[in-house]
Amino acid sequence: MNATPEASEGGATVRPVGERERSQLVNEEVVYFIFQLDLDTQLQRCLNYEAYEAAQEVRKKRQRVDEAVQSMKERKARNTGAPVAVQRLAGADYAAELLRLRTEMQRAVEAEDYGSAAKYRDLLKELETEAKKAAALAAEWDTTSPNGPVLRLGQRVLHKQLGYRGVVVGWDMRCCESEEWIAAARVGECGRGIGQPFYHLLVDARDWEYDPHLPPVAYVPEELLTSPELEPPAEGAKPKSWAEVYGTDPLQHPYLYILFLGLDGRGDYVPCRQLRDRYNVQRRDVYKPGQEGGEGEDE
Repeated sequence: MNATPEASEGGATVRPVGERERSQLVNEEVVYFIFQLDLDTQLQRCLNYEAYEAAQEVRKKRQRVDEAVQSMKERKARNTGAPVAVQRLAGADYAAELLRLRTEMQRAVEAEDYGSAAKYRDLLKELETEAKKAAALAAEWDTTSPNGPVLRLGQRVLHKQLGYRGVVVGWDMRCCESEEWIAAARVGECGRGIGQPFYHLLVDARDWEYDPHLPPVAYVPEELLTSPELEPPAEGAKPKSWAEVYGTDPLQHPYLYILFLGLDGRGDYVPCRQLRDRYNVQRRDVYKPGQEGGEGEDE
């Protein structure tokens, strides 16, 4: 499919039909998360080698990224009219900061720098209190199904109407995009509208031609996605996996190997620990027939 320039019609952006669900907002969110992963790795490496000046520079970069993330969260919250999106995403940031403070407090104790250790202890207490408040506010505003989204992180899917392939890298429990994007993506034509889960998808590069000016991710309502597991099986048969129906040909996307650990036995992808923590889900290991093992947590 050839990517064509976007046009304006009636105040709404008109995108190529097969790519109307491209989302700059979701791409921004995914890229910021990748930046955070990289900076956290750099910070841990600096601390391991006791390169404290370099660690301070990394912290400054992380702070700038966190500020940009906060701005993105606020835009999502304004689009929904409620703070759910902000508070839900904030949980992951609290977890990362709590881990960092605990690491630095432990290092201060080992260095017998008890003054710094006490400072980190007090910061930990304050942050834990804020994290509890954020979780309580999210629960207060959350009107979603207790069963959560139908699709899971790493699940490979097909778009029912447009036919492109993708893998789930996140979700919102309702649409957090702008009114202009909603009109351009024709969300109003969906039976369940904006009040259903919207998935963040890495779209196979073979289905969307590369264009440096367009985001390589989609934002898709739940009712427009399917996978072999969701299709009704023949009488007496088990639901088929992606591998059984489409094989184990890997998805092609530039973000894939940063966010996932590889394919499981059913042809879906295993999300990295940080991505699982972001959405509060456990690792789901699926082995090929004949292999030992089962579902469980990684080390």
